[in-house]
Amino acid sequence: MLFTLFVLGSVLLFLVKTVNNKLNNPQDTPFGTNDTEPQEEFKEEFKEEPQVEPQEKPQEKPQEKPQPKQAYSSYGHLFGLIGKPLGHSTSKDRFNKMFREQHINAYYENFELDSIEQVKDMVDRNPNLCGFNVTIPYKEDIIPYLTRLDETAQAIGAVNTVKVIHKDSGTELIGYNTDWIGFTESFKELLDGHKKALILGTGGVSKAVKYALDTLGIENKFVSRNSTFDILGYYELSPSVMDEYDVIVNCTPLGMWPNTDQCPDIPYTFLSDSHVLLDVIANPDETLFMKKGREHGAQAKGGKDMLEQQAVAAWNIWNSIEI
Repeated sequence: MLFTLFVLGSVLLFLVKTVNNKLNNPQDTPFGTNDTEPQEEFKEEFKEEPQVEPQEKPQEKPQEKPQPKQAYSSYGHLFGLIGKPLGHSTSKDRFNKMFREQHINAYYENFELDSIEQVKDMVDRNPNLCGFNVTIPYKEDIIPYLTRLDETAQAIGAVNTVKVIHKDSGTELIGYNTDWIGFTESFKELLDGHKKALILGTGGVSKAVKYALDTLGIENKFVSRNSTFDILGYYELSPSVMDEYDVIVNCTPLGMWPNTDQCPDIPYTFLSDSHVLLDVIANPDETLFMKKGREHGAQAKGGKDMLEQQAVAAWNIWNSIEI
């Protein structure tokens, strides 16, 4: 009995020592070795991830379908420009901008014709065509295809505006010239006090410029590569001639976009601050002809304002009740 009590007491004493050792060394295993990860790293491994709210997938913006270009035949009234080339012309943009702003059911289209004979087919294919402008090289060539000319266009011998009238008996084409109106309205202030002018070129627009200068009482002469009794050659522009004619008007296409590095072959060194150089070209704003003139002190103005003024006159003709 005493032996049994002694054994039980020894066992209890061993258990108490073991428990005390474990409490003093909590990281020890029952085998006295530390084979677990440190408590800090343990907690990091099982760190709770933050909750993220699910995001909706952004909706892709539907691509806009390109709007089909409205055929100009669908407009109530069609206007246009014939000539070749037409890449330099800004008339289409100007007229269509006006139509949009004033809510006019009309459209302005460029008709680049390889030959003037194509004008008849153009008119026949567009029954809503009410009028068109004419530019180089057809301002004179268009005349045989017209029903008649107004008095001024007949006197000038060139047409830049055509009114189209559709009748049961057929289509009438009436020719007008608004270039001379545009020239007069645009340049008359600069021409005040000047008596003599040289007109470079002998095409359709030069004839309208001559008519305008005659109307303003300014004596004028044509200048061309091919001289005649009435036309000066470029080689004849001596210092005395340049001094006598203090207004020079470029009516050639030299310098027109995209050939902006070209200019008429006049002796620019003979220019002075008493000269005025006028260019009927509207694109670019400053031609090489104008730039060279300004470098020698001359005043210079381009054809942008002239284009706008002649367009206003053409629009008035197309909208007039009386023919």
